[in-house]
Amino acid sequence: MITQQQYVAMTRFGLGPSFKDLQAVGDSPNDWLLRQIEPTVQDPGPQVPSSRQSLIGRKAIFDEIRKLKREGSGSGGISKSSDQQIKQLRRQARKITEQQLLQRFSYAQTTNTPFRERLVQFYSNHFTVSCKGKNAISTACVGFENEAIRSRLNGHFGDMLNAVVKHPVLLTYLDNIRSTGPNSIAGQKRKVGLNENLAREVLELHTLGVDGGYNQRDVKALANIITGWTVGGKRLAKFGAEPGAFFFSQRMHEPGPQRLLGKDYPQEDIRQGQSALQDLSAHPSTARFVATKLARHFIADEPPEEAINLLTQNYLDTHGHLPTLNRTLIEMDQIWQPSHRKLKTPYEYVLSVLRVLPVSVMDKRLSRSLRSGLESMGQVPFAAISPAGWPDTARHWTAPDALKKRIEWGLAIGTNSGIDPMFANQAINKLLPPNSDALRMAMSRAESPNQAMALLFASPDFQWR
Repeated sequence: MITQQQYVAMTRFGLGPSFKDLQAVGDSPNDWLLRQIEPTVQDPGPQVPSSRQSLIGRKAIFDEIRKLKREGSGSGGISKSSDQQIKQLRRQARKITEQQLLQRFSYAQTTNTPFRERLVQFYSNHFTVSCKGKNAISTACVGFENEAIRSRLNGHFGDMLNAVVKHPVLLTYLDNIRSTGPNSIAGQKRKVGLNENLAREVLELHTLGVDGGYNQRDVKALANIITGWTVGGKRLAKFGAEPGAFFFSQRMHEPGPQRLLGKDYPQEDIRQGQSALQDLSAHPSTARFVATKLARHFIADEPPEEAINLLTQNYLDTHGHLPTLNRTLIEMDQIWQPSHRKLKTPYEYVLSVLRVLPVSVMDKRLSRSLRSGLESMGQVPFAAISPAGWPDTARHWTAPDALKKRIEWGLAIGTNSGIDPMFANQAINKLLPPNSDALRMAMSRAESPNQAMALLFASPDFQWR
């Protein structure tokens, strides 16, 4: 029978209990977790095209759609054949996005390093990009996660911050691609203006936090500092910009020094923004903000103050060294206490079901159920309604209708999974949380193995981690 420490390691740090993880965790859950965050661990992520390839490919699709529409407007209306072409092109774009999301699910379902994958998901939510209302990036979000987040887990928070803010997907999502200094060459010539969206979210959501000590003057200063941080396209090709890649445009950059949080940044080029982001990553408010979010995610919705303080000091002492923060989490007594628990978000819940079952998300019927289930539960990946990302507290996911849909999906998946009796018996004996005698009894008395698994997935015991 599973121990409390084994269960916590697989659920609170990992992605849910599974036979594979139980075998790997053995008698030393701490060592199992530490092995996953070693710098030697190979973690390529889902095998999807680069974000640049995706951005270029998607632009080509929608350029063709616009061409067909222009031709139609010039000839008295879009022909039936052109209309069919447009619909086909839109379906093509949706299919690419859906396939990449399935690849992401498949990678998380089968990974041997679920703790590492949870960390990827945590920082991916911290630095949210969403294709909801931003169709231009819908095929590139998984690439963004691989390139800016997954590949930076072994470094410092400041390194990840710089990579994220410079990434074409985030620059597009938060409208910095056209942000132009009013006094820049381009600003004077084309009379385009400053966009503060990215600067505001960097301060409020990515570093200092809403009460972190900044004001509107700081928002404007940072917005000026990162003017010219854009993405290559046709308009910038003559200046050497590569399509779909980050490009610093000196012509768009606001000239002169900027004062941010009481410090002057005199640099006249990309170094101005890089220096500002590095200082923001080292700020005490950033340390506490990130520490609080980590403690909330891994310990409890209202995490112990001593845990937050320890993580904050650890962040400051190591300049935000992420592997050290991760080791501190593992060594915390509070995180192993059964009295602390977290309600799984819909995505976490669905993923934990998939890691139990001997199924593949690439199965067409299951993939359809996956998509419809997450839509009904309100958490489709990369579709958060705002840059704040998905909520990380139970109260946001416990509305009666939301819980009803979650239970219905769990029952349906369990009922239709084609489970054999031996698999169900193993689940009863090895994967149930400690002190789940009532659930164990109910599953053992189920009329079929499928019904037993349905009871597991719909149970309150399985909803928490």
